[in-house]
Amino acid sequence: MKFVFFFIVLFILAGASGLIIFLNMQKVELVLTPLFNDTYYRLPPMPLGLLVVLSVVLGFLLGYIFSLIQRIFK
Repeated sequence: MKFVFFFIVLFILAGASGLIIFLNMQKVELVLTPLFNDTYYRLPPMPLGLLVVLSVVLGFLLGYIFSLIQRIFK
């Protein structure tokens, strides 16, 4: 039962992520640094929804890694 519940939640999260990406298809450029030697360092244009979903996933991943490190050194 736990296994089925896990896949239902995974399916809902994948659908919600896809919907966010589909509804926010406007291309944006993320500028990584301020002007330095007449050059901006930026990411190539990508859909806003993809940028939002990737940043949320990266945040969860970093939180998980930091919690694992905290458990190791406790």
